[in-house]
Amino acid sequence: MFDSLSQKAPQPGLEHDFGGSFARCFQPTNFRTTLQSYRERKSKSRPPASRPCIMVDVIRTIALTCLLSSICLGASNEKRPSYPSYDYEIARAHEIKPHRRTIPLKGVSPGFNQLRLTLTVSPMGDVVDAGAGGDREALKFWPQLQDEVRQWKFTPFEENGQAVTAEVEEYIDLVPPERLPMIHVAAPILRPTSKVAITLSRTGCFGSCPSYTVTVGTDGIVFAGGGYVVASGKHTDRVDANQLRNLAKRFVTADFYSMDSSYTASVTDNPAYTLSIVIDGHEKKVEDYVGSWVGMPAVITELENAVDTFAHTERWIDGSDGLVEALRGENFNFQSFEAQLMLKEAASRGSTETVRKLLKVGVPLEPLPAPKPDRPYVTSQLESVGWLNAASSHPEALQVLINAGASKNDQSDKDLALAGAARSGNVGTARALMDYGANPNADLSARAVTKGGGGIKTQRTGAGSVLIDAAESGNPEMVREILRYNPELEARDGQGRTAVFAAGEYRDGDKDGARVECLHLLAEAGADVNARDNEGNTPLHETFLTDVEEELLKLGADVNARNKDGETPIFTTVDDDAIPLFIEHGADLTIRNNKGETVMEAAKEKGPLREEAFRKAIQKLNQR
Repeated sequence: MFDSLSQKAPQPGLEHDFGGSFARCFQPTNFRTTLQSYRERKSKSRPPASRPCIMVDVIRTIALTCLLSSICLGASNEKRPSYPSYDYEIARAHEIKPHRRTIPLKGVSPGFNQLRLTLTVSPMGDVVDAGAGGDREALKFWPQLQDEVRQWKFTPFEENGQAVTAEVEEYIDLVPPERLPMIHVAAPILRPTSKVAITLSRTGCFGSCPSYTVTVGTDGIVFAGGGYVVASGKHTDRVDANQLRNLAKRFVTADFYSMDSSYTASVTDNPAYTLSIVIDGHEKKVEDYVGSWVGMPAVITELENAVDTFAHTERWIDGSDGLVEALRGENFNFQSFEAQLMLKEAASRGSTETVRKLLKVGVPLEPLPAPKPDRPYVTSQLESVGWLNAASSHPEALQVLINAGASKNDQSDKDLALAGAARSGNVGTARALMDYGANPNADLSARAVTKGGGGIKTQRTGAGSVLIDAAESGNPEMVREILRYNPELEARDGQGRTAVFAAGEYRDGDKDGARVECLHLLAEAGADVNARDNEGNTPLHETFLTDVEEELLKLGADVNARNKDGETPIFTTVDDDAIPLFIEHGADLTIRNNKGETVMEAAKEKGPLREEAFRKAIQKLNQR
């Protein structure tokens, strides 16, 4: 049903080159991508599971004749090795430059053209195997790129201090050939005394793209932070005028004054960038809205990134080294509400050293009131979030805050931070929080829990119990740790789902067999594998992980349980591998849903691939 990555939207969380390293353009994870990612990984790292022969003793309709038989799906004799896997965010921190991530090629059409790469990287950091997924148009360019990708180098990936062979996720964006200037426009002469001002503006997007404007001029640097930055508002720093003129020379050399005034792609929800330079009163401005998709010369992106590098904007955006020193240089008030927001933002990004420095210069941990309406400031999603909750996904930053006594008397913050640590699967962090007083049996159903993904922080009703968050992490040790405290096994989230449902979810980077182990631990503790959510679904209705489906059936899941739409798991599954599995375990194909459809009739609405999956499953049964 889902061939490759055919969705025409940016890959979830991908740092697009059309925005440089500072454009963390996030699109909410869509189900299609999640399922495809799981399928690709399953096909590479895990052999087909061996399934026992089970007699199917259910009378079928005439249209499904010859289904009274047994089925046995044998395991493959060839077992491919399974390696630790790393997503693109981790992989890119290991890249040894240069890796081209946006590649112009003749024949590429304007628009979204992306290859999802799965690389096998040796302990020495060499690419020893490379595969690509994508739509047909993108995949036809893969042969031209394989040799280049195989030359990529990484610093070694390590497990327990040892370099290991790793499976790595990467992406390449394919773009049309560059649209170079047709008419040359002479740039102003750059003199040793020239007044120069270069401005870069980046807007927000449908996600967590940082929005800010930075101007580097011969009289200094001015940074104006908007959303999704650590240091919002106006901040300044000094500049070396001669070095700035050297940067301006790059604009002149790149023929920036001859470039088109706008490179705009027909796409929505992405950040827009504006780059301008003024040399002795002569201005040139270029607007870049996913410009690489329409042939914008790559040098413009290089200049955008050069401005960020020159101004060290990462200190204000991410809270990296140099932030506190720059704030001191502008006489910033560290005993202010804005300073507290900076501390939370830095903690939420895991900028541990900046957290230490902000505490050292006196940012107070007792909550301060927000500015009055007549005093403008940039609001933050973390305003109402506690110190510990903000840092819950980053063990080192969290420990610094605990050591400083943050939220010592705030039980709610401790409990919500524990939920965050459980969700991230970090057992050490969870233990540290429980030692600090967090309650593993806290009822979170009425509390606003802060969740993050791709840099976005959202608040929503809690999962109901820390156990649900632990199961969602997919880390058996995390589940085992929370089970030690005898939690309520059937606690439910806002959708009525229990920890068993959460154990059947999927995250890119899950270790093979980990979710099955989580499920087994929950069932062994007495959790109900046939629990119902608010729509009447059981965990077998909801999961699309084949190994989890198998384990649920072994544990007694009802293959013919009907939800409020009258549908059994074979109706709702999106895992084609589950169809023969469910049939072999007694799925009744004669059951009709509330629309009066059998599963075969309902399959027609889900497309030809679903129909084909049923046809093959039935054909195999008829041949036995």
